[in-house]
Amino acid sequence: MPEIQKKVLLSEKTKAGYEIGGEADYFVSVCNTDEIKQVLDFARKENIPYFVLGNGTNVLVSDKGYRGLVINTRRIEGVFISQNTVRAEAGALLSSFVNDVVLAGLGGVEELSGIPGTLGGAVYMNAGAYSQTISDHITKICIYDCDSDKEVIVSKEEANFGYRSSAFQKRNCIILWAEFEFPIKVSIGILLARQNEIMERRKNKQPLEHKSCGSVFKRPPDNYAGKLIEQSGLKGYSVGMAQVSEKHANFIVNKGGATAENIRAVIAEVRRVVNIKFQTLLETETIFLGEFETEI
Repeated sequence: MPEIQKKVLLSEKTKAGYEIGGEADYFVSVCNTDEIKQVLDFARKENIPYFVLGNGTNVLVSDKGYRGLVINTRRIEGVFISQNTVRAEAGALLSSFVNDVVLAGLGGVEELSGIPGTLGGAVYMNAGAYSQTISDHITKICIYDCDSDKEVIVSKEEANFGYRSSAFQKRNCIILWAEFEFPIKVSIGILLARQNEIMERRKNKQPLEHKSCGSVFKRPPDNYAGKLIEQSGLKGYSVGMAQVSEKHANFIVNKGGATAENIRAVIAEVRRVVNIKFQTLLETETIFLGEFETEI
């Protein structure tokens, strides 16, 4: 049984994101299926909810924390490459996965360079950037089905990937690994050049100097969330130390000491104003953990 810690501050576990959040009643890091089964048995015995956390980059944790068990998958982090096939485990940092694939001369994920977070989180959200998404070259995914307590192999078709969506968002499961097949080898020099170009573009267009969870809102049909927010005059709008970035309007940044409620209040106001001005109700990419006072 892995060590289950009590009263763990989640702002410490979301440093790659907002670095915000109160205490979780229980927190545990797992490194294999047996440990997952053991901690799920603990949660059921204690009759408490559980939440799976990777690097915490796309999660806003309540100031009140989380009354349950946070299961952290960062220790499940292998990336294994055999010719054109790559198997990457859920806790691997997406940046490490992309770097390994690029250095193997395999093209198809280099545009995902600079996205923070883990492979598991990227698969769960079907993360993407520019012309590529994480699911483009996936062939199968292994999950731990929390209802049947078994490992299950899911095909790409069964995963039902869509824009920032997958079947895993509606299934009681924990992603363990994903397998990828890259059809052709590409010059490593070409891939590295593209990777550097993407990183430079991110640096120029995104407020990387502040804590954030990346893009807050999904792209509405035939438009861009950042464009609608900017046209609504909301660039720079702030509540406390939470602010709509002046560099990229679809980023809400923690300028230092922002609370989760500050962030939620900014999100709520952005949604309200954009909906009034453009009759478009923006949908969040951000995942919310715990209880919040502010309705969105």
